[in-house]
Amino acid sequence: MFTRDCGDGVHFTDEPTGALNQANTREVLGLLTDLNREGQSILMVTHDLRAAARGNRVLYLEDGKICDELALEPYNEMEEKQRERDVSQWLSRLRW
Repeated sequence: MFTRDCGDGVHFTDEPTGALNQANTREVLGLLTDLNREGQSILMVTHDLRAAARGNRVLYLEDGKICDELALEPYNEMEEKQRERDVSQWLSRLRW
């Protein structure tokens, strides 16, 4: 996991859940979600559908270009499984 806080601007994180077990994955995603709720912008690079589903805006990149975008409401744990299905369906339409 690589993460860098750039002050009041954007928090960059690259594959924050890449090598974590399920418990630690949920903890890291919870911390990032809390930071975002407090107003911190987060730019996350991930191949993890569950991590992507935590975002409010998901960009799909291919060959270095933005191919599509999915806008989501702010994360709500009660809707987690539906969000994951929505992101999965969106990615399937993109042939991911």
